Amino acid sequence: MTSRKAILVANSYMARLFERSSVQSPWVETQDWVQSESRMRAQDTERSPLGHSLAGRTGLAPHTEIRDRERMAFAHDVAADLKRSLAIDKWEELEVFASDPFLGQLLAHLSPDVQKIVCTTHVLDWTSLPAHEIEKRWRNAFSASSGRTI
Repeated sequence: MTSRKAILVANSYMARLFERSSVQSPWVETQDWVQSESRMRAQDTERSPLGHSLAGRTGLAPHTEIRDRERMAFAHDVAADLKRSLAIDKWEELEVFASDPFLGQLLAHLSPDVQKIVCTTHVLDWTSLPAHEIEKRWRNAFSASSGRTI
């Protein structure tokens, strides 16, 4: 029986999608994302001119750090691409490995279709590992587990 499964490993700066068509098949990396603004200096990503002050104004949105805005935008982009990929690839399950707090932000941006196939989530950052090491760690720790943890 063929079971199409995917795993996503992600953090605030990078995400990698792996797929396989059966339990015996190895994980194959099919897509990756890199947050381009994360490599810029903070002063390069700041949109308001130097010396500009909003002091004394009311009714403005609460201040958010540039890093937080980047992370939210990246989560939105990855979630949108996962929705498109699901429409093409039709996975039965998606397992998500992501750092904290990116995991929560990513899950908040997932479409209902993608949320339905998320079988488990793990607060782990495996983005820097090569594919064979991800496969090895997944088989050793998670291949026998089942059930939703979101």
